[in-house]
Amino acid sequence: MSLAMFQRAVVELTLAPLKARALRDGDADVLVGYELTERERERLVGIVGQAGISVSCSLSRGNRFEVIFQTFPMTCVVLKPVLRELVDEIWETTQPTNYQLVGEETAFVELLKRRLAAGEIDLPYVEDVFGYELACMELTRQSRESVDAVGETMVDFHCDPDVLLPPLSRLQSPPVGLPKGLYRVRVSLRDDQFEFEGVSQSVSALAA
Repeated sequence: MSLAMFQRAVVELTLAPLKARALRDGDADVLVGYELTERERERLVGIVGQAGISVSCSLSRGNRFEVIFQTFPMTCVVLKPVLRELVDEIWETTQPTNYQLVGEETAFVELLKRRLAAGEIDLPYVEDVFGYELACMELTRQSRESVDAVGETMVDFHCDPDVLLPPLSRLQSPPVGLPKGLYRVRVSLRDDQFEFEGVSQSVSALAA
């Protein structure tokens, strides 16, 4: 049991750089919950003190972030001021359950939904862009699960998506201060490509 715990601790410290740094700085509480011998504890302290652990932590962070970024690239752009804080929280509280890192995007969705619902993120366009990419993720999931999936859904924007989305698709920040309104669009998935079409709009609906 001790060896298995030791191996688990090595993996989890590599995937949680803040914990590895805390152990390196002398915080023994990091190892609470692991059934380890004193020798194993000393070996872990030695491991997190090695120069190579920083490289391993960086690689693991990069691999985990790639899964999130592939699904929510535009959301990551508009979240840039707080993105590091968000992913650090995910990586310190959620461990991967498989080698393919499936589930990282789900943890991101759950955390961002909680933060938005609590009013803890006040950045332009986040809710619109996140809602759009959530819809795209759901359409992708449906298409993989069934060949008979409808392949389209409706999404509401609170500024013009024809102005908002093009720069984000190039991973560039959108213009600031876009006029508010209510724009309903139909998002479609065809041949692995997403398309959106305006259905209705009211530029002055939220202008006040």
